[in-house]
Amino acid sequence: MKTFDDIIWKKHRLVGAIQGLLDLKDGFELSVVAGEFQYCTPRENLGSPDLYSSFEVAIFNSEGEFEGEVLGWQSREDINSLLSNY
Repeated sequence: MKTFDDIIWKKHRLVGAIQGLLDLKDGFELSVVAGEFQYCTPRENLGSPDLYSSFEVAIFNSEGEFEGEVLGWQSREDINSLLSNY
């Protein structure tokens, strides 16, 4: 099973924010973001996932469309629980 630790991090297109991506089964992709304008804790541009306690999370299907809803303030444990469904 994939976990939060498997997420690959990069700079987000929004200046100062970060984004983590993780390929899931059947063409789904997990997107995890954090920064000043995302639903995360703290809402600051810190540059490293290690400095956040919660994140904004979305899952995209193989067509690049949102699957379900964007989830705000998700802890590492919340994200691991979500990943257990994929």
